[in-house]
Amino acid sequence: MKVLYGFSNCSDGLYDKLIASKGLNVLRPDQKYHGLIIKGLSANGNQVECFSGLPLNRRVTKKLFIGIKGETVDGVKYKYYKTVNLPILRQIGIFFGGFFGVLFAKKKKEHTCLLCDVLNIANAYGMALAAKLRKIPVVFIVTDLPQFMDGKKIYKKISVRLFKKADGFVFLTPFMSELVNLKNKPYIVVEGQSDSKVVPVKRETRTEYTTGVKEIIYAGDVSSLYGLPELVSGFLKAKIDNAVLKIYGGGDYADTVKRESEINGAVRYMGVAPNFVVVEDEKRAALLINPRPTDKEYTKYSFPSKNMEYMASYTPVLTTKLEGMPAEYNDYVYLIESGGENGISEALKKVFALPTEERYALGEKAGKFIKENKNNIAQAKRIADFLQSINKC
Repeated sequence: MKVLYGFSNCSDGLYDKLIASKGLNVLRPDQKYHGLIIKGLSANGNQVECFSGLPLNRRVTKKLFIGIKGETVDGVKYKYYKTVNLPILRQIGIFFGGFFGVLFAKKKKEHTCLLCDVLNIANAYGMALAAKLRKIPVVFIVTDLPQFMDGKKIYKKISVRLFKKADGFVFLTPFMSELVNLKNKPYIVVEGQSDSKVVPVKRETRTEYTTGVKEIIYAGDVSSLYGLPELVSGFLKAKIDNAVLKIYGGGDYADTVKRESEINGAVRYMGVAPNFVVVEDEKRAALLINPRPTDKEYTKYSFPSKNMEYMASYTPVLTTKLEGMPAEYNDYVYLIESGGENGISEALKKVFALPTEERYALGEKAGKFIKENKNNIAQAKRIADFLQSINKC
């Protein structure tokens, strides 16, 4: 089938040129998330045509007019809108770019569907209006909810109107349907996907084997909202022999972590690094940790893509029991049973009291589970089958 794909990103090669060249090394989660779906759809034999206003703003470039020629990469077509690089005018340009892009896109009779990132609201609205005119089914990918996002009330009101135009949804958790899917449209839950091309390292090349140091890694938003204060204090309280805590990322707690790292060599702030650097380090760690608190309502409506990246590395994972994480994952990770500093400390001591081989065996079991069941080609196949079912409704 033909999939018209709406998002705010671009091909990986262009992304590197636009973002990395500006010193913004961090890989935006949405770039990786949508890129994996697009590659997976194409690998399953679907014709994919992407429409985007590009991940550009005044921070990335001071150019007033943005106009980058479209491209075809590995059989996927990317069309980029021409826009004025000023906040309101840029959104207007993206809206009309999406509208006319879909309006004049070539259509396979009865086998074309619009799959769109609903969080890029200007693009999604423009594309959805044109799709309705052309009687093309509209399926929205919902990775976050307006209710839990910072922003103006007008954005949330427009989002509610936009959701009503959907013929179907792709959600991260089933709980999302309760707040978004007011007309009970068909939906599928796809909590995320791993890169099918990730290759694990041999166990004997891990840092714990080569240097004797047990590296514990956290990679993500270094924010107090996500449990970083409790992670640092819990790690120090656990006093694991020959262990270091390495923290990658930026956020409101980064300066505090940096100061702690200057005082205590067991805590190392690694800053913001390219995703491929982080992934390679994760492959050689002793443990990957996600201390995200479970007492916030938003945890029902999210599945941290970081957990999937962690598991795909074949490194054992220690995480809180998030409500949005399917129960099937519990057999492949270690769980932090109670929150706060004490809960993290006890969980770390419990994990490192286990035999080394047992710990890595669980990590390898998790990696195989992700590789076989949650890779981007397998997950995209589920999405494509869902799109086909929407087309037949």
